[in-house]
Amino acid sequence: MLVRMMSRSMYHDDEGCMQNKDFDKFVARQQGTSLDTNIDWAGMRDEWLRNLDSLYREIVGFLREYIDAGSISYSFSDMELIEENIGKYLAKRMDIKIGRQLVSLVPVGTLLVGSKGRVDAVGSTGSALILLLDKRAKSAADLIQVRVSIKGSPPPLAPRKELISWAWKIVVKAAKSRFVDLEKESFLALLMEIANA
Repeated sequence: MLVRMMSRSMYHDDEGCMQNKDFDKFVARQQGTSLDTNIDWAGMRDEWLRNLDSLYREIVGFLREYIDAGSISYSFSDMELIEENIGKYLAKRMDIKIGRQLVSLVPVGTLLVGSKGRVDAVGSTGSALILLLDKRAKSAADLIQVRVSIKGSPPPLAPRKELISWAWKIVVKAAKSRFVDLEKESFLALLMEIANA
């Protein structure tokens, strides 16, 4: 009975009617802002899918001699991703078969902090991240900028916006995570690490 009375007072006013004012405000805020309408979400999704296709073409190139020899095979399958503002869409997953080992490259999405895309490489003994990052980034610290101002002094100037050149990188986990350029040697090392070599 006490719980029932408490919940009643939380959601109803003294006359027993649900208070709609706060909910009305909440609903209005969720309808989007002018800032949201200026973002081309479909364009962002399409660019991400093109970047993903480019990654897969590059990986097939790395593995070409093994594919041609019949010792490695690969296939693609569609999977559904859901991202806020972009919504549901299909993206390709790549499965690489090396003998009895299977390594899957599973797309995660594009709306990520500090990255333009993420693919998880998943094998029988582990996983690794492949990120689409600023080509100049060597570690996570390169993705973070901190500006400090002291009360009473003018705020520091914002850094100049530079055109970012994006590149796929493998996250190497050590004491501090660092990024390694995605190249044939680094990708083959990743495959061996996560596929029980």
